[in-house]
Amino acid sequence: MQEKTLQNNSNNAISEGLTPDVVKTLLENQAKELELKAIELALQKQQDDHGFEFGKAALLAKIEDRKLQRNHQLSVKKSTYILVTILALMVSSIVFYALYSNNSPIAMEIIKAIVYITGGSLGGYGIAKAGSKSKDSDSNNSDQPDS
Repeated sequence: MQEKTLQNNSNNAISEGLTPDVVKTLLENQAKELELKAIELALQKQQDDHGFEFGKAALLAKIEDRKLQRNHQLSVKKSTYILVTILALMVSSIVFYALYSNNSPIAMEIIKAIVYITGGSLGGYGIAKAGSKSKDSDSNNSDQPDS
């Protein structure tokens, strides 16, 4: 019996639930859905554009920040080198003055002090470097699971 209603496709024999008003309403709803989808796509495009602009601005800010950081590090290094040079000139001028005024024992004591301080500093630096390397290797080994 269903076959007869399916075969009869004239305007008079439209299936029970599909009246012209229902079809019209369905088409209106689909049109509204298409409009909403177009609006949604436009909003998504706008969000993407804003995200792109924000990303570009963030990259430019990061570039400027890195440039300022490099300039600061350069100025710190220059200041350190200038300080070390001034101190070396002061110590060497004191040693030369002591040698010039026939106070060689004082000059020898200053030179000994410089050698001891330099040796201690280099030794401490070496120990600190060795300690940091062993801590790094310990942390790398603890991150890996045991087999």
